[in-house]
Amino acid sequence: MRVKQHTLAWALLAVLVLAACSPAPTAAPTAAPTTAPATEVPAPEPLSAVEVSDQDASQGTVIIDEITAAEQGWIVIHLNVDGGPGPVIGYSAVQPGENLAVPVEIDLANATPELFAMLHVDRGAVGQYEFPGEDVPAMAGEVMVNVPFSVTLPAMEPSVTASDQSAVNGTVTIDQVVAAQAGWIVIHIDANGAPGPVIGYSAVSAGSNTDVAVEIDQAQATPVLHAMLHVDAGQLGTYEFPGDDGPVRAGDAVVMVPFQLLEPEAAGGQTMVTIVDGAFRDREITIAVGTTVVWTSNATNSHTVTADDGSFSSGTLSPGESFRFTFTNAGSFPYYCGFHGGQNGAGMSGVVTVTL
Repeated sequence: MRVKQHTLAWALLAVLVLAACSPAPTAAPTAAPTTAPATEVPAPEPLSAVEVSDQDASQGTVIIDEITAAEQGWIVIHLNVDGGPGPVIGYSAVQPGENLAVPVEIDLANATPELFAMLHVDRGAVGQYEFPGEDVPAMAGEVMVNVPFSVTLPAMEPSVTASDQSAVNGTVTIDQVVAAQAGWIVIHIDANGAPGPVIGYSAVSAGSNTDVAVEIDQAQATPVLHAMLHVDAGQLGTYEFPGDDGPVRAGDAVVMVPFQLLEPEAAGGQTMVTIVDGAFRDREITIAVGTTVVWTSNATNSHTVTADDGSFSSGTLSPGESFRFTFTNAGSFPYYCGFHGGQNGAGMSGVVTVTL
């Protein structure tokens, strides 16, 4: 009986040893999770933008801090006219993407204390500024990309420039008025070679004002008139002379200029066009065949009168010089300033329409 118990014990021990040495069952492999490939999101198109600081422009150049352009174009400096962008006084090319510290040379003679930096595209002849034309303002949605900024301008000597002219619908046009502060350009009749009573006036802003229209009492006009600069020193925006809005003086002299008021027939077969910095006054004129057009420079810079088709060219006109051309054929004759404009109405340009 003891033998049997001993044998049973050894058998039980052998079973336990075998169980301990048997390999553990292998777990079924788990499938690795699958990940869908990432979809690349295209980078958004850069939004056009302009950043510019208020600055000193007394040296004739402004610096545009940063320009982001979606395409090749131009940064264009516009005058402030009634709170919005007006004529162009300077531009520089910009490249697609980021442009930093872009200098733009401006026409100081016509600059206003507030300017607009506006981004234009370059979609016409590449590298040639064409506005008016194909190089229109860049848009961000439905808004033009432009920023107003203030500039410090050099002290400007007050002055008045006026050409001999006929009144048109009872209005005369004063070529340029440079004012140190807001004021009035006032038309006085002649009284024995000196300014007499007032027959018309228009407001002017501080800085340079071009092509200032003044409605006059033509029934009281004399053959010689005097265009005189007055201050607006009383109630702002209300002409008060006699009163606070007296004449402006430069030293001991009143700032004024006489000019001839021509009768309509006195012009005969001749039409006058005045050149000011940045523009031809009366940019579009219509004349009869055989009429002579006389361009006279009342500008401070040099300009040219150059036909798009090469039919006439003044060469360089210095301040005070004139150029005349007689039109003997009917048609449309666009022209431009070789320094500040271009063909097809770009920049400083004009057109003469000649009829039979």
